[in-house]
Amino acid sequence: MRPLRMTPTLRQSNLLHYGLLFAALFFAFFWNIWGFPLFDLDEGAFSEATREMLANSNFAATYLDGEPRYDKPILSYWFQALSVSLFDLSEFSLRLPSAIAASCWLLVCYRFALQQWNRTTALYAVLIMANTLWIGIIGKGAIADAWLNLFLTLTVLDIWRYWQQPDERSRFLLLRVYLWMALGLLTKGPVAVLIPLLVSGIFFVFQGQWRRWLTAIFYLPGWVLLLLILTPWLWLVYQDQGVGFFKGFLLDHNVNRFSDTREGHGGKLWYYLIALPLVLLPFSSALFTLLRSLREYCKDSLTLYLMIWLGVVFVLVSVSGTQLPHYVVYGISGLLLLFARYRELLFRSWGLVFPVVFFILMLALPWILESAAGSSRKIYEQEMLGRVWDVVGTPYLIASIVALILVLGIAITPKLEKPVKYVTIGFIQTLFVFNFFIQVMAGLQQLPVQEAAYIAKAREGQYVVAFGLHMPTFSVYRDAITPNEKNPKPGDVIFTDADNLLKLQQRHPDAVLTELFNKGGIRLVEWQDAKPAGTD
Repeated sequence: MRPLRMTPTLRQSNLLHYGLLFAALFFAFFWNIWGFPLFDLDEGAFSEATREMLANSNFAATYLDGEPRYDKPILSYWFQALSVSLFDLSEFSLRLPSAIAASCWLLVCYRFALQQWNRTTALYAVLIMANTLWIGIIGKGAIADAWLNLFLTLTVLDIWRYWQQPDERSRFLLLRVYLWMALGLLTKGPVAVLIPLLVSGIFFVFQGQWRRWLTAIFYLPGWVLLLLILTPWLWLVYQDQGVGFFKGFLLDHNVNRFSDTREGHGGKLWYYLIALPLVLLPFSSALFTLLRSLREYCKDSLTLYLMIWLGVVFVLVSVSGTQLPHYVVYGISGLLLLFARYRELLFRSWGLVFPVVFFILMLALPWILESAAGSSRKIYEQEMLGRVWDVVGTPYLIASIVALILVLGIAITPKLEKPVKYVTIGFIQTLFVFNFFIQVMAGLQQLPVQEAAYIAKAREGQYVVAFGLHMPTFSVYRDAITPNEKNPKPGDVIFTDADNLLKLQQRHPDAVLTELFNKGGIRLVEWQDAKPAGTD
């Protein structure tokens, strides 16, 4: 029997398929991850905690500017520390683990779509997810969320496979579920268990299989595996920080973060009604099309399961006291898989208005920020946003005009199928956001912090403190701990902003403060020692 040979057409088809797959992952998560400074607060906090972990050779617990950091468990810091050890401290090394995690996250969805549907749908799943706005942001950020989404997705999709296979193989799948939950707990805590628990519980009850769900919940080998993974680190962090970590993490950064509004983030029931369409750009309209016929689509068990996933996360984050756009991303992986599956039905011409409006706003961005600067009451915001024309430049304006023209052209051309139009516009959005928009935002917010840090780093032997300002990227670029002092003293070099500097001057009207740096609302000053009495 002659072996089956791949025809040129089939070979070309495979090259195109895997070429698109590789390009989607590369441009979404790896392209230009080194090309802009770290952003405060999240990237700065994770990066500085990782820097201090390596500086102190303490891999059991995390510290931020010398103080215990209870925000997150340890796993993402370990990945960042490994990357920094291999490639030195830089934006690239700090963001690389997230890019790898996000790529694995999408490949997990690719494999699932391939198993459940077909090869073309699997490719569309990756193309859609890679070019969804907030997935790109998470995949390029030096934070824990790409890892959490990877482990959440592995958990929820393996629970579906467990439901599909009521035989001996399901025991192996249950062990995998507990493995992913354990790694999720090491990454970001109880949310890695709470979401799969609620999603699976609701689905199994709907299917009349609640007894099988209880069997899975009380699966002893799974709990043994989970505890074997968690216990060594829990013991190490207890040895280092005592019960402080458990109180700070479980109570302050989980219970209190859910019940109270923290850092001014959200607290409105309607918040994610606005945030979710923004997160899904440029594919936002497909959500509304899906919701219009949701009952019909949910006659399919898998569609029902994936929509329960979205619904559980949407309700949890909506009633949470602290709200940020990326929280809802914990539930959109299944939704985007459905976008790929029902692409011919969900992607409509009218929905292209969302990306068109987005690029109109991108073109108008300099004038929007200029107006915001004029209306702000804070000196820091006035000075930061007031520099908009210093950082925008001609390349941004040209790029935004070209992008808008391309999007309009793609929207009105009859030659492309609608799913192809959406994915192509998504690719344009990805390139624009992470090559031009990101440079404007970094130039406004982060470049002054980075420049001030380099100046402070050059002043060896002086005590540098922060006053009224929490921007950990300053410590990262300064390569040293910067304690936050409520009462700076003569002789200190003080990192602060315009508003807090004014407060310091009002508190100490006779202080001699020499300005070392002044840009974009950021101040670096030296508090000169008082002159002896009777001297000139």
